[in-house]
Amino acid sequence: MENNNELVVTKVFDAPCELVWSAWTVPEKIARWFAPGVVMDVRELDVQPGGHFRFADPNDKDAGEYTGTYVTVKPLEELTFNVVDFSQDREHSGVIAGYKVVFESVGEQTKMTLTSIPPEDSYDKTTFDAWTGCFDRLANVIQ
Repeated sequence: MENNNELVVTKVFDAPCELVWSAWTVPEKIARWFAPGVVMDVRELDVQPGGHFRFADPNDKDAGEYTGTYVTVKPLEELTFNVVDFSQDREHSGVIAGYKVVFESVGEQTKMTLTSIPPEDSYDKTTFDAWTGCFDRLANVIQ
């Protein structure tokens, strides 16, 4: 991480770009990796510019949702979206963060880079580790 205002996580997957892309765009796949330690309930996933997504923890009916809007959708190249965390964590509930995910074919592999620029100094090693764990789960989903 370069500073607290920008989070960059890069991972190379032993899979073609089409499989990695599908892990972001197919409800049954994104549900299995998007949050650490839980299979999410995908309530909406409309992957197009201006489209929305809504995810929730099905094991915790009192928890809030992660909702967002897709800004840029370039199949097999880039996803840009905003997300709002409506969790019960009062400090972070309602906070909007922007994300950009770039997909790059490297032979038979795919290099994926997520860049996040939050509205405030809110990222630390814990956040980096959480995304890294999610991407490890994504690798298992596409095998």
